[in-house]
Amino acid sequence: MRFFISADIKKNRALFYAVIFFMVFSFLFWVASFLHFYSKYGFSQESLRSYFFVDPQLGERVSIAQISEDFHVGVFLQGMVLLMLFSLLNLTHWSQKLKLSLIISTSLFALFYLSSDFLVLLIGPSSAFLKILGFLLYQVTFLLVWLLTFYSLLSGKNSRAPKPQSLKLLVLVFSLFSLFFLLSNFLNFHTKMGFGVQGIRDYFLGNPELFIKRKSFEGFFKVFYPHLVAMSIYAFALAHLLPFGGTNRSKTLFLGFSLFSLSFFDNLSGLLLLYLSPNFAYLKLFSFWGFQLLALSCSLLLLTASLRKENYPSLYL
Repeated sequence: MRFFISADIKKNRALFYAVIFFMVFSFLFWVASFLHFYSKYGFSQESLRSYFFVDPQLGERVSIAQISEDFHVGVFLQGMVLLMLFSLLNLTHWSQKLKLSLIISTSLFALFYLSSDFLVLLIGPSSAFLKILGFLLYQVTFLLVWLLTFYSLLSGKNSRAPKPQSLKLLVLVFSLFSLFFLLSNFLNFHTKMGFGVQGIRDYFLGNPELFIKRKSFEGFFKVFYPHLVAMSIYAFALAHLLPFGGTNRSKTLFLGFSLFSLSFFDNLSGLLLLYLSPNFAYLKLFSFWGFQLLALSCSLLLLTASLRKENYPSLYL
C-alpha cells in the first residue's frame, strides 16, 4: 500500500504491473455490477417492487436480515475497491479540485446506493426507483474515476505525490465505510443471533421449539471460509492506516494484532461451539463485541484525525 504516499509507481515495474492488473480487474468488476444488479433486481420499477415487496397487499416484504446481509457484503466490497482506486487517483496529474470532487461524489453515491434498500423499505413501494437511481449515479462516477486514473497511468505523464488534503479525504472515506461496515455487522449479528448466549446457541445448534435447524458443516463453512480472508483484509487496512491518526508504532502493532486475533476467534468460535461445547457461545459473544468495539474505536480515531486542520504526523508506512 505504499502507493498511498509514493508517486514512484512507474519506476517500480512490479508495482506498476500489479496496479495495471488491479485496474483491469476493477473494470471487470464494474461490468459485472450491471449483470449482478440485473439478475437480482432487474431494471424496471415492477421488478424492483417485486423484489422488495413480494406482495404489498398482504404486507410481505424482503426481510431485514437479507437487507442487512446485502449491505454488509456491499459495504466491504465497494469500500475496499474504492480505497484502492482513490489512492491511485490521488497520484494522477489531474487537478486537485477535480480529484477531490470525484472522491467525494463517488463515495456519497456509493453509500446512497448501498443504503437505498433501507430507504425503500422505510418509504414504501413508490420509492423503489431510489435503488436504480443510486446504482446508476454510483456506476457513472466510478467509471469516470477509473477512466481518468487508467488514462493517467498509461499516458506517461508524471505522477504527483498526494497532498495532505487528499490523504485526509482518503482516510475520511475509509473511516466512513468502516463505520457503515461495523453497523452492518451489528445488524447481521442481531438479526441472526440476537445479543445473548442462548440466541447464539440456537443459531448454531438449532432449537426445535423455534423451528431452527442445527447448522451443518457445509452451511457453517460457507460463512467461515470467505470471512477468513475478508476480515483479515479489513483488519490489515484499518491497522495500516492507524499512523494517519497519530498512533505510534507499538500501539499500532498491538491494535493490529488484537484486531486479527479477535476476528479469528469470532470466526473459529462457531466451529468450536458446533463440535466441542455449547459454552463456546461465550467466546463467540466476547470476540464479536471485542472486535466491534476495538474496530469502532480505531475507525473513530481515523475519522477525527481526518477532520483536523493540522497535517498528519510523520508516517512510517
